[in-house]
Amino acid sequence: MLINENLSWEISLVGLALTAFTLAHLITKPRHYAAEFLLAGWLFLLNLPFVHAAMKHFSINAQSFIFYTNPTLNLLYGPLLYFYVTWLLRPPKQTALSVIVWHSLPTLILYLLFISFSDFVPMLPSPDRSTAFFNPDNQSFFALLFSYFGLINGAVFLAYSIACIRLLNRHQKAIASIFSQNHTLISLKWVYALPGLFALLVLLNLGYEGLHENADQLAVLNLQLLSFLSFIVLLCFFGVKQKPLYNLNPNTEKPSTAEQTTNPAQPAATNDEGLSEQAIAQIIADMQHYMSQQQPYLDAEFSVYSLAQALALPRRTLSFVLNQGLGKNFYQYVNEFRIEEVKRQLQADKAKKHTLLDLAFQSGFKSKSSFNSLFKQHCGVTPSQYRKGLAETQA
Repeated sequence: MLINENLSWEISLVGLALTAFTLAHLITKPRHYAAEFLLAGWLFLLNLPFVHAAMKHFSINAQSFIFYTNPTLNLLYGPLLYFYVTWLLRPPKQTALSVIVWHSLPTLILYLLFISFSDFVPMLPSPDRSTAFFNPDNQSFFALLFSYFGLINGAVFLAYSIACIRLLNRHQKAIASIFSQNHTLISLKWVYALPGLFALLVLLNLGYEGLHENADQLAVLNLQLLSFLSFIVLLCFFGVKQKPLYNLNPNTEKPSTAEQTTNPAQPAATNDEGLSEQAIAQIIADMQHYMSQQQPYLDAEFSVYSLAQALALPRRTLSFVLNQGLGKNFYQYVNEFRIEEVKRQLQADKAKKHTLLDLAFQSGFKSKSSFNSLFKQHCGVTPSQYRKGLAETQA
């Protein structure tokens, strides 16, 4: 028993310390985004079971605090995930306040019902066990409702997870027409892990409780605390580095016109934009001149929004011109300039003072794997083979 109690405290200590470090980092960042406030709120809710465990460890009697921070607040996990993903993909001001209220209303109703329940017993983070917080002789509607709260909470999070996966899938299709990189913080693939991790943890909890019907309650509590900790580790590791994708230019105070009227999760325009061949040719010439003279591709975070702002054109028009005029998407177009820059630097670096990876990063690439694959696709040989060929030619 003592081992289980100590383990609860140790798990809680890790979660609280990791969250404190992450929140301190978020607070001290020079620029803050609405999605980061949602992340901070979610981390706060995830840490409530740790706070409860810490209070028990130090024998702090805080029944009122436990009462008002009961697990009905877990219903907010789904809406927080959904709005977090949404606000990474488009400006928060595009979300009406009434929409946020409607998504929060079920949690508010259940929360008020719970704190008004007359047969309350201190609630542990095991909401699917009716005996944990209600008199088993009480068979009222609300008692039965809360006895199945774990199932309700899981169903709600699953529904929001499906909605988020649909948003992310649309975003995946639009990446190549908007961004010049495709790393984890652009693709948001780490967010896919949140619903997957939730499903896995639910199955583990159900499996454990099914195999151990008379399991020690502290053992069950520790398993659930580990579940909360898993979420916190994932959110802290990736969330602290994640920027909104609707505006990746740190020098831009306001979103461009294209950002205000389009959504990164929407595919690029494929319909006729009403542009003449002469107009398309002129836009291509302007793009080529800007890319050659200003070299914006050296910035790893260069996106179609930055190019649209520089040329004073809508994002969809640029995507249309690239697709119809050059037969390329934005990702291909920009990375061709980067590859040419690497080739130029390789020719100038006869003494081999720089590694291939150094040259790639200097040219705007952010990933070794994407650099190698794009270089070979464009040149027909690997960067190492190309450098070796240059050395033999110059010898």
